[in-house]
Amino acid sequence: MTLGLDISSVAVSTAIPGIAWALLFGIAWRRPDFAESLGLGPRTFWLLLPCALLASFALLPIAPVSNDVVAVSFAGAGFPLAVGVLALGRVAPPLRRSAVRLFVPLIALTTLLLAVVLEADAGHLAGVAARLGATAWETELLLVVIVATAFTASVVGLSARSPEPDARSLGGIFALTSGVLVLTFAGAQAIPGVGISEAFPYFLLPPVSVGIVAVLLAGTLFPGREAFALPVAFLAASWGVVLGADILWQPPLYGSGPGGLYAVGGAGVLDLVYLSGFLGLLGAWGAYRLLGRSLAPVGASLAPAPPRPTARLREAYARGVEGSLGASLTASASAARSSALQAQRLLGRPLPEPSRPWDGLGVPGWVVSDQANLDSIARSGTTEPREASRAYVTARALVRLGEAIGRPRFASIAQRLAAFAVDAALLGAVGSAVFAAIAVATPGGLVALLSSAAFNAAIYGFVALALVYFALAELWVGATLGKQLLGIEVRDRALGSVGGVAAFVRNAPLLPVMTLYSVGLSIAIAIAMRGIAPGANLPGLGIAANAVAIVSVGLVVAAGVGLAGAVGVAAMAATAERQRVGDLWAGTWVVRRLTAPAAPAPAAATAVRSG
Repeated sequence: MTLGLDISSVAVSTAIPGIAWALLFGIAWRRPDFAESLGLGPRTFWLLLPCALLASFALLPIAPVSNDVVAVSFAGAGFPLAVGVLALGRVAPPLRRSAVRLFVPLIALTTLLLAVVLEADAGHLAGVAARLGATAWETELLLVVIVATAFTASVVGLSARSPEPDARSLGGIFALTSGVLVLTFAGAQAIPGVGISEAFPYFLLPPVSVGIVAVLLAGTLFPGREAFALPVAFLAASWGVVLGADILWQPPLYGSGPGGLYAVGGAGVLDLVYLSGFLGLLGAWGAYRLLGRSLAPVGASLAPAPPRPTARLREAYARGVEGSLGASLTASASAARSSALQAQRLLGRPLPEPSRPWDGLGVPGWVVSDQANLDSIARSGTTEPREASRAYVTARALVRLGEAIGRPRFASIAQRLAAFAVDAALLGAVGSAVFAAIAVATPGGLVALLSSAAFNAAIYGFVALALVYFALAELWVGATLGKQLLGIEVRDRALGSVGGVAAFVRNAPLLPVMTLYSVGLSIAIAIAMRGIAPGANLPGLGIAANAVAIVSVGLVVAAGVGLAGAVGVAAMAATAERQRVGDLWAGTWVVRRLTAPAAPAPAAATAVRSG
């Protein structure tokens, strides 16, 4: 029986990420408008799958406790928790108001429950347990249930009487999260030196149940917007688990022995916090589809993104192959028009009339005529495959022309490499100071330093803080310090500011480079301050050995960074809009900062025509 449960546990835990990713992929790409309206669009998929894998070593230290250090893993906790919060902005906008009204009472409830847990750990509930005729654990759990139930009932009651919009929805979300919190606390346990675990198959119950319940209550909580049960299930499951397990079960982990690094979500994509959000989504999706609910977009209408000229061109080709000649003509005309409008935006020019998209770009008259002919043919339609093929070839030439006109606005590869070098030097200076300070404060030799909790927290924390630096700088001001010095900035395809998910998605592919950088820099600092051969009889020999070790580490890091950088350079060189992988995932551009509208390059039109 035990062996069967162990095998089932491993099989289910291994299968859940694949099944969940497939579900999210299907929602995000097969129903993109529906997914975006829920806050679970394609960028969310990139953040929760490849970005989470790349962020395995990004652990953000948040507090020292006793001899230990507590951190938060971006992969296992940070990303899924953030997705839940951002989805809240779609469920009950605006996000700032809703977040305050949901998380302030959640923090208050967790604080009260943590006080109960600490009292139990201190043995102060022994008298209560004796009077009840129960064990200390049963008494602790009973008090947690009583406090959580009373607090939740108060919050739900106040929400039901509040005149504020979405008050009932937020009260319901709080109740769902509180339920997961209590169920998770009841089934979890803390194992010193290991972490927090929950037995199979019990760990499936809280998140899957909350997904089903969210769908069943959706008509009451989100009338006319029942699909919001899906992101709410994700939010309630992930936040309920992190509060009920990683917060309430943290105190028993700490002791007076050797210090350790404890990370919330430290198991990455196999962590219970990470998996619970997906399990909640799976439960909600299954119930939603069984009830035959609609997959139409919900909530406030989203601003349409500018069409991608190359995507429209591919659509024109695909429709032509299928024999849908009218649709192929329409897509061809749209591809050419959107390429011209994209060039106008990149040059900082006001958009012209829709019927004359090439005005002001300095193109020859034949370009304007070709666009007019495309639009005319698209309106009239055709039954001739040759006509559709001719339209596609013309549109392809115009798309290339628009790309050539707009290309000077994109930052050059040299500019981007120089900006990254400046940012890396800044981060390296800060990291070196932190590593050196920890080395001074840590007794013992090289091995003792490299194995200390504080030093390891700094290594992982460097990676996490690098991601935070790049993402928040681009989110708040559009550029890191390096980009500002080079006169370039990050923008979305409409040349607006990037959003939070997009900022983290585009910078997650830098994490392998920053991981190598952090490990190499920390080891070099440790060797320089402790020495790799401190017991050598000849001081000169010890210095030489240290120097060789530091140079070797530097060469390995340089090779790894160079290889990763070569991949990014190759991607920028291969794409018309100079996008690396992160830009392609996030839908972002890196462009030169404009102080005045740029003049078009008339030579580009001649080059395309002669080709």
